[in-house]
Amino acid sequence: MQNLRVTFFLALGLFFFSSGFALAESAVTVLSDIEKTYLAKVIALDEGTVKDVPNTNTQALYQTATIKIIKGDALNKEVSITDSNFPLEVGDKVYVRYVKTSDGTEYYSIQEPYRLPQLLFLFGIFVVAVLLFGGKQGFLALLALFISFGVIFKLLFPEILDGGNIIYITTIGALLSLFVVMYLTHGFTRLTTSAYLGCVVSIIATLVFAKYAVAITSLTGFSSEESVYLNIATQGNLNFIALLIGGMIIGVIGVLDDVAITQASVVNELHQANKNLTKVELYTKALKVGKDHMGAVINTLILAYTGASLPLVLLLYTVSTPVLELVNREVIATEIVRSIVGSFGLLLAVPLTTLIAVFLMYNKSPQTGGNAHHHH
Repeated sequence: MQNLRVTFFLALGLFFFSSGFALAESAVTVLSDIEKTYLAKVIALDEGTVKDVPNTNTQALYQTATIKIIKGDALNKEVSITDSNFPLEVGDKVYVRYVKTSDGTEYYSIQEPYRLPQLLFLFGIFVVAVLLFGGKQGFLALLALFISFGVIFKLLFPEILDGGNIIYITTIGALLSLFVVMYLTHGFTRLTTSAYLGCVVSIIATLVFAKYAVAITSLTGFSSEESVYLNIATQGNLNFIALLIGGMIIGVIGVLDDVAITQASVVNELHQANKNLTKVELYTKALKVGKDHMGAVINTLILAYTGASLPLVLLLYTVSTPVLELVNREVIATEIVRSIVGSFGLLLAVPLTTLIAVFLMYNKSPQTGGNAHHHH
């Protein structure tokens, strides 16, 4: 039965993951009518000249590189490009952006270094580490991760871009992803069910709070350049306030999984250690452990948001604008609201999951593997 479960989820993961990449590739094909991206190799390079960057007080190394396109419909075409984005060396592989304007003028620019082999190498190290230290659970966790990304690529993105209800789609997608991840990783037990139900209630409450928080702070969802570009690409058909709220929900589910499973496990272990505890005593003791864990997780969540926005935070720190005015700016206010909403979800998950676990597992035997035994 266990092998059948793993095989089923493995097939599901491969389907979703491969379909997700196919979708991503088709999206790139649509854009290629306007512009194209080629893989190229640097075959010649000058020493470069340090020049002032226009409209700034900084300098950069400008290098003129001769590149040869090695993949695409312009195969073997050689182009000379002057660039200052990043240092180049002969033999480097880069992605080159090609644009042809309506008057027939052609432009080439170096877009990105070719880093896919290095990314695959790092991912390989990650997979080996997970399998080495996590064993079977590590394998199931990786499989759950693939399925989660597949759900996002295959179900969420197409539905959102087709004009569906973003909040509804992201919430259902989050709950579906969480269901697969939790039951695949932890098995079909009362412990897992307690954790999942705690997450479901917490996510719904977090959604309501997120809508309220975004509304009273008058956030628009346009706090980054990516939002502006996406709005142009979709011809203004997306609701960016809903997209912001949906992003908050997706962002919090991973941490909710950790908190909920931990709380359900605490309840199970406490009940296993002392069957004489009443429901109230069991709840109180488990909640005390949860509060200690909750503080650490909230701190982790907020630091993660801050770390992801570190360049922005440092940029704003260097300007002479008053602190309160900085906090009021949407780009900062959005991260503050995101952190508060995420923390709110975690705060709810601990008591709710603990309460559900107490009622589901009270007077039941400890959860071992996937089996549950009743004592009469």
